[in-house]
Amino acid sequence: MSPFQDARNGVLTYSKIRAYLQENPKLFEVQNPETGHTLLATAVVAGFPEEVRLLLDAGAPVDGVSSQDETPLLLANWKTKVERSLIVQHLLKQSPMVDATCDKAENKTALMFAIENRDLDSIDMLRRANASLSVKNDEGFTAKETADRVKNENPAVYRAVNQTERSGSEKLASMVISVMLFTVTWLNETFDGVMQMVSGLNPPVEPNYETGILGSDASNATDLTKEEFVKKVDTFVRDCGPLERFFKGKETYIQDIALKATELSNDQSTDLGSKDLLPKTVKVSLHKQVIYCDDSSSMHRENRWVYQKDLVLRIAKISTRILPEREGVALRFINQVIDDSSNLSLEQITKIMSETSWMPNGDTPIGTNLRSQILEPLVYAKLREGTFDRPLLISIMTDGMPSKEEPSELAEAIIECGKELQAAQFPRESVKFMIGQVGTAKGATNFLATLRDNPAIAPVAYITSERLDDRFASLRENERGLDRWLIDTLFAPFNDAVTS
Repeated sequence: MSPFQDARNGVLTYSKIRAYLQENPKLFEVQNPETGHTLLATAVVAGFPEEVRLLLDAGAPVDGVSSQDETPLLLANWKTKVERSLIVQHLLKQSPMVDATCDKAENKTALMFAIENRDLDSIDMLRRANASLSVKNDEGFTAKETADRVKNENPAVYRAVNQTERSGSEKLASMVISVMLFTVTWLNETFDGVMQMVSGLNPPVEPNYETGILGSDASNATDLTKEEFVKKVDTFVRDCGPLERFFKGKETYIQDIALKATELSNDQSTDLGSKDLLPKTVKVSLHKQVIYCDDSSSMHRENRWVYQKDLVLRIAKISTRILPEREGVALRFINQVIDDSSNLSLEQITKIMSETSWMPNGDTPIGTNLRSQILEPLVYAKLREGTFDRPLLISIMTDGMPSKEEPSELAEAIIECGKELQAAQFPRESVKFMIGQVGTAKGATNFLATLRDNPAIAPVAYITSERLDDRFASLRENERGLDRWLIDTLFAPFNDAVTS
């Protein structure tokens, strides 16, 4: 398998990129002899935004040209059929030459192609990046003139190009379309086939990405009320076999997430709905959240219990912001069985944390009870019953070394989980782990260092290098910064760049 084949198939991870770079340090300059595209351009055209981000993080030049002088940004708006706007967003973060074009493209700019595609989100981002309205293509037209020609047919495109304030219904339609396309594509790509496996469809039925939720009616999104738009989304989910089967019994699940994400994007009190954090918030929220707390006797030192309590409440608050009603998080302790529900609301979590404390004689069999209290009921039992229908993100907090078990038990439990998932024909990445330290105990620091250096768990586990309580305390008076740090921390297990 070559790096170009990996990029086309959507299986290019950060660890693979590093290995390929060791073989060929000039990999990012190489052009595929079949297509003439660079590795970054290959990922762009294939429509894999996560690969694009990983390649950029690894040093792939954002303006590295392919054989016909095409830049990745130009190709994204010209050739990419799926996840275009997310890929454009990743590329624009690296400040590319937004107006770069080539003869093969008839000297059309990225903005001109975005206009032709009626891609409001990409148009908006390109204009904010100062894409030119006056550069002419081979036909002698500028982007402004191209937009003028579709003014009557598609006024939303005209207004986006001219940066005219979009109406509330336009913003609603654009945001929900973006979140829906992100959600559907992420389930197909990043979830590595879990949706198709649950649905029993092979090959999967793919939604029409070119026209999105609204089909050929997409240009009329601006005319829809909120209620009408929800009906459109209902039809989209119902007509897409994998989606309906994946969320069997939860027919409005994605619709609710999309609409709540829209509301979050309009919440000025937090950055969770900002353009850079909203995709992370969606991805984290699509995972079943499990918070695993240390209640050993040493947690009474340095106010560790108090900090852990505050962290739990904050994690529960942000990870339930866009969940549908009656969807919540699971809360578990090393030594105590408090409530075995996996759908606790923020109010229930608050009540439990206010009534619970550390155990005076509590030990730290963290790996043993990870198996018994979390993996067995929430993963293994569901695999046996055929009811494993949602991936997990398990956040583990601890202040010390394991006790009453071997130090390797936690890592072995994580490895075992991956094997059980694979034996049931699910990817091991269906369960991810975030592990962080509370308190200053050197034993905990050394223990987490061994986990961080363990390559066997690296693909699914992110171990923080900073103390959770220390970072939390420094941001306590900074609400926006606190939300941003926590969602970035919860998102870290999905970032190969930090887990590999």
